[in-house]
Amino acid sequence: MNVTCPACKTRYLVDDAALGGAEGRRVRCASCGNVWHYSPEAAAIHEAIAEATAAAEAAALATAATAPTAAPSQVEPLRAERRTDVTYPSASPPPTPPQNPAAEVLLPEAARRRRARAFGLGLVLFVSAILVSAILAREAIMQLWPEAIPVYSALRLVEAPGAGLEVSVTPSRSGDALAIDGEIVNTAGVARRVPKLRVALRDGNKVEVDAKVIDPPVDELAPGARTRFNTTFRNPSITATGVAVTFAAQ
Repeated sequence: MNVTCPACKTRYLVDDAALGGAEGRRVRCASCGNVWHYSPEAAAIHEAIAEATAAAEAAALATAATAPTAAPSQVEPLRAERRTDVTYPSASPPPTPPQNPAAEVLLPEAARRRRARAFGLGLVLFVSAILVSAILAREAIMQLWPEAIPVYSALRLVEAPGAGLEVSVTPSRSGDALAIDGEIVNTAGVARRVPKLRVALRDGNKVEVDAKVIDPPVDELAPGARTRFNTTFRNPSITATGVAVTFAAQ
């Protein structure tokens, strides 16, 4: 049996028994490696197609051989066909590169962080301005709001009451009364305001048994100036053995 490869047209002489009879079998071309299922019916069909193709090619060759040849002068030179449906690229700006989605996500976050930092800085400056104003205007604030004096004192922003002033006292008993005479001296190099005085009686263990607050004899003392004050305790405690005079907070 003659077997022809449908791909490369190579012919093989094969034993009929090796081709699987009427059912055929899969075979492979040793020349081109093509694999196909061979059967007698398929082979007959392919053979007929091959013969018809060969006949058609032979007829075409015969017709071409008998056709008149055109004179050289009658041959027109080939011309390139001009196409009007072709669009040529024109000069144009380069395409805009695609935006980075990650940058679109990060930019709002960066903006929020900048706004947060700006807000924090503004808050710090605002609080600092308030603190500076409270320190510079502490005298006026303490006069208008005496409850602020302990706060300023705790922060060491004000001098202790009577700073730069020295007090000395001389107690004396007269009947059922205890008279306290004292002197205030300004030892500072500047004028000092004289606050109220707190006069306290103490026992032998320095425990207060009685006390009173009196007004100062003058409001202010010049550097080196002095002034005197006095007060009396009626029916003082018999345990009172000492006197302590301090300046009261305004």
